[in-house]
Formats: sequence, C-alpha cells, structure tokens
Amino acid sequence: MIKAKIHKMIFVLLALGISIAYSDDIFYAKIYPEGEPEQLAYTHTNTVEQKGDTTFINHIYYTPDGKLYVEDKVILVNDEPIYNSFQFYQIGEFSSLVRKGNDVELKHIKNGKEKNITRKLKLPLVFAPNQQFVLRRYLEVFQNGGSVDFYIFASEVTRLIKMKVVMIDDSNYERPGCIVLQMKPKSKLIDWFVDEVYYVVNKSNGRIMEMHGFSTLRYKVDNKWKFKDMDFYYSYE
Repeated sequence: MIKAKIHKMIFVLLALGISIAYSDDIFYAKIYPEGEPEQLAYTHTNTVEQKGDTTFINHIYYTPDGKLYVEDKVILVNDEPIYNSFQFYQIGEFSSLVRKGNDVELKHIKNGKEKNITRKLKLPLVFAPNQQFVLRRYLEVFQNGGSVDFYIFASEVTRLIKMKVVMIDDSNYERPGCIVLQMKPKSKLIDWFVDEVYYVVNKSNGRIMEMHGFSTLRYKVDNKWKFKDMDFYYSYE
C-alpha cells in the first residue's frame, strides 16, 4: 500500500512537472502581412492540457475584430503527434491527420468537396502547435551547426512534405540572445513555389520569439483569400 502511494505521488509529480514545462510556452502573438507592420492581420494564442502521457495543444487565431478565424489542434502521446486538425472558420475549410500505426490518414475538405488518402508515416512530424517542442528538442544540434529534416502536413495536396531546418548567420532577423533558423523544402520543385520560413529562437530556452515567411494562414485582399507571407511576434506569460 505504501509503495502504491509512493508510486502514485511520483507519477503526479512527474505529470505536474510536464504540465508546468508546457505551460511555460503559453503565448500571445500578433501577426502582420509581410512588409505591413501597421496592418494587424490576426492575433494568436494557445492552450495546453496534460492528461497522463497525453498532451492536448490548441492554437487559436482571431481576426482584429475578435472573430474566431482558425483552430489548429494537436494531440501528442509521449511527445509524439498522433492527431492534427486545422479548421478555417471564415473560409469553411478543414484538414486533419490521424496517425494509424505506420500510416497516416489525411483529410481535406474545401468548397464542400472531401478528399481522403492514406500515406506512410514519416517522422518527425511538425505542426504549428508542436513546432515549439520539436525545435527545442534539437536546439543543441542547431547551435552546433547541424541540420534536421522535418515533415509537415501540406493539407492542400494531402501529403507529408520533407523540410530542412538549419541555423543561419547574418540574417536580417538576428536579435540579441537569439538564433535564426531557416526551414525550407528539401524538394527543389516545391522550393520554387513555397517561400522559406525563418524562426527567431531564444538560444537559452528554445522559445520561438518571431516567425517570418510562408504561412498556411490566408489573408483577405480585394475580397479574396490569398496565401501571403506573414510576420509573427510572440510574447510569453
């Protein structure tokens, strides 16, 4: 009985420690169209809930007038992603990824048309809600001059796209106490159509302080939703 109580206490303390660690990354962000620092496009925040070995992360985006724009959800089990969904409320578009063994089931709904496809699982998988954890995991690798390959869910084409992330020097985004990481597609063909993403990361705690470049968010221009590079600026609780 005493052993059982001790084991339970240890589990609670470990779970609490994990929960506190994740809650340190609760943020508030402002997002602007690239090159338009006075034109607020969206605000962005997150929630994190820990239940045993499962982590529920929700990234929420709002329009400047407070309307819900996007919910981006990820479920991690032992820090590995098993589910992601991305709901555009203003556009009426939905995407999801469900991990099933060595496969992933991908769904994309747009204009009332649904596409479902199963593809092979590729790791590590990175979505917006878990990118903070993945970048922190490899922070030392980046700082030592190494690179890491990630896979992202490209919902429009229902594929997992391979990306390369590496630390770069002499960037316009450099700031004291931070490093700049560049993420770009490994495929030269995809790289032709998709701009790079730059992360400004605190070198001591791995927090993302800024993000610049290609975004899956769309911006309404002349009454049409268009892909546009964005500038993200984060502050933490």
